[in-house]
Amino acid sequence: MTIENDNIKNQQHKEDIAFRRGLLDKHSQLMRMYLRDNNIKLAKAQFEIIKPVFNFLNNEGEIMRYYTLEDFERDSKRFEKMSI
Repeated sequence: MTIENDNIKNQQHKEDIAFRRGLLDKHSQLMRMYLRDNNIKLAKAQFEIIKPVFNFLNNEGEIMRYYTLEDFERDSKRFEKMSI
């Protein structure tokens, strides 16, 4: 019974990670699109969505190739400097 519960928890955790990776991917794409269009307000809104998702995945030890720690740090500094 314990092994079965552990397997269920592991599967749910994997699904949660996959879902959050998808969120990060889509919102980072939207943020980049808004930045290309010079829509800073909407880009910053997307970044605010990205922050907790990225932090969660980073704390879990997940490696993101499409939105890296360097990207996150750069965007943090960028939006910190901009006042809307």
